[in-house]
Amino acid sequence: MDRLKIERRGGFTGLPARGEVETASLSPTDQATVAALFRRKTPPAASPGADRFTFRLTRHGDAGAQSMDVPEHLLPASLALAVKDELP
Repeated sequence: MDRLKIERRGGFTGLPARGEVETASLSPTDQATVAALFRRKTPPAASPGADRFTFRLTRHGDAGAQSMDVPEHLLPASLALAVKDELP
């Protein structure tokens, strides 16, 4: 079973935020979106505009760990909701 670690970067304040989810707990649509993101040959383009978030996804599974950066407009809402701010 794969586990996703999610780290939010950027934004106006730059506060660190992290979360984790089991891929099996995601909807079939969100599972397909995550799988498609990791199959990409090139990194997704950044979100247009200033102070936008980028999310670092790290997938831990039988094949080891894989990481990629995803702009906020491509991240499924269920993953964004799993991220919680961490106060310094």
